[in-house]
Amino acid sequence: MLDFFLIAVGGAIGATLRYLTSIATIPINKRIPFLTGTVFANSFGCLIAGAFTAAISVSNPFSDEITTMLSIGVLSSYTTFSTFSLEVFQRLDQPLPEILSYLFMQLVVAIGLVFAGYSFTLHWMGGAA
Repeated sequence: MLDFFLIAVGGAIGATLRYLTSIATIPINKRIPFLTGTVFANSFGCLIAGAFTAAISVSNPFSDEITTMLSIGVLSSYTTFSTFSLEVFQRLDQPLPEILSYLFMQLVVAIGLVFAGYSFTLHWMGGAA
């Protein structure tokens, strides 16, 4: 039960940091439109995910509960892209068809489902499709 609480606390911290990243990057985004808060959060989150994974694999100074709070709570709510990227990295020793299947599911299927959800909801709500 403690894990759930710590993940929730970490999630609140990560979501707040994500929001602050978006606010902080507004001036940059006005000059360079593709450098959005999402790009910054995903890039920084991936850097932190790699560093955190390496650090805890060598010597984890945290309890399992705190490690879970930081990785699943804070980092995963800050950016799920870092989790996706870390999972791809962890699969690099698997056969290429497995890696490609994972990428296909994460990218093609997920984007297709965004389109399906958007189209269905517009149709259901009587909007233009």
